[in-house]
Amino acid sequence: MNPEILSCHNLKKQSGENQVLRGIDLQINKGESLAIIGASGSGKSTLLRCLNFLEIPSSGEVRLRGELIGSQCNGQVQHEERDLIPIRAKIGMVFQHFNLFPHMTALQNVMEGPRTVLKLPKSEYESRAISYLEKVGIPEKCDAYPSELSGGQQQPVAIARALAMEPEIMLFDEATSALDPELVGEVLDVILKLMEEGLTCVLVTHELGFAYRAAQRVLFMHNGMILEEGSAYEVLVEPQQPRTIEFLRGHSRFQLPSPKSLQ
Repeated sequence: MNPEILSCHNLKKQSGENQVLRGIDLQINKGESLAIIGASGSGKSTLLRCLNFLEIPSSGEVRLRGELIGSQCNGQVQHEERDLIPIRAKIGMVFQHFNLFPHMTALQNVMEGPRTVLKLPKSEYESRAISYLEKVGIPEKCDAYPSELSGGQQQPVAIARALAMEPEIMLFDEATSALDPELVGEVLDVILKLMEEGLTCVLVTHELGFAYRAAQRVLFMHNGMILEEGSAYEVLVEPQQPRTIEFLRGHSRFQLPSPKSLQ
C-alpha cells in the first residue's frame, strides 16, 4: 500500500447549532484518486476546507504525512495562521468559482504563489508557471486577463495556479459546477490527466459518470457523516445503504460509461 498523505480522525465542525461534520475518519494515500459525493449540505465542501484549514475544525485531528496540523487544547483545535502557509502550499485547492486575481494575467496568476510564498527566483517561477499552463492545455492564454477568458479557460488557469505550488495532494471542490455544460468535459479531461499521472486527488463532484470512470474510491456523505465508501463500482452501481440508493435514484442522468470511455 502507498504511504498515507493526508488523514483526519474524529473530525467535527460546528456552525452555530448545526453540526456540519460529525466525527469524520478518513485516510488518503499517495497516488489515490478519491471522489466524494452526496446531496448539497451533506458536508462535502466543509470537509475539504477543513482538511487544508481554510475552515478550522471544531475538534479532531488532521495529519499531513502523519504530522499533526495545528494543536489540541481541551479538545479544541488551535493553530497559528503563519504555520498554515507551508501546509496549504502542500495541499492544493481548486474552487467552484475560479477565484483568479482579476488584475493579473493568466501567467501572473499562476506565478503568484511560487513568487510570494515559495520565494523562488524569477526565472524559476516564470518557467514553472509557463510549464503548468502548457500542462493544462492553454499556453496561448498566458497574457490574457480573467475577463478575457471563458469559464472553461479560467478553471484550467486556477488548476495550473494550484499545481505551480507543486502540492502533494490536490483538492477539487465542485470544480465544474459553475461551468456551462459544454465546457465541463474540457476541465474534467485536465483533472483526469492529473489522476492518470499519479497525482493524489480528492474530488467533490456531482459528475457521477466521471467519478465512476476516474476515481479509485468513492465516499458517499450524508448529514455530516461518511455513510458508505468503497470502489466506484461498489458505491455507484451496487450501493448497500438506503440513503445512497435514494441519492443515486435522484441522478437519473447518471449512466455507466461505455467500454470505450473506460479505455
